[in-house]
Amino acid sequence: MLNKLKDIMGLFFEKSESTKPFILIRYLMIILMGLIVILGIIYEFNFIKYLLILLGIGSMIDAFERLLKKENKSRMLLDLGVAFVWFTLFFLY
Repeated sequence: MLNKLKDIMGLFFEKSESTKPFILIRYLMIILMGLIVILGIIYEFNFIKYLLILLGIGSMIDAFERLLKKENKSRMLLDLGVAFVWFTLFFLY
């Protein structure tokens, strides 16, 4: 039963190795996003624009990391597409 659950969860969550600088950058961005959400709640969501730019930068970092590791090109292009969507929402907000 437990192995079946692991197999199903493995379909949705992929394990990928990341280098230390990218992990550190990702954690710092998550902390900043949390602070922006808290400030957004306090100040009537005036800071959501900055959350969108951080999400776009995070997707760009993921794409750059995949490029450096020479992983699947389609996954890298997907990350770039998601980054484009975040940046578009940033400019429209």
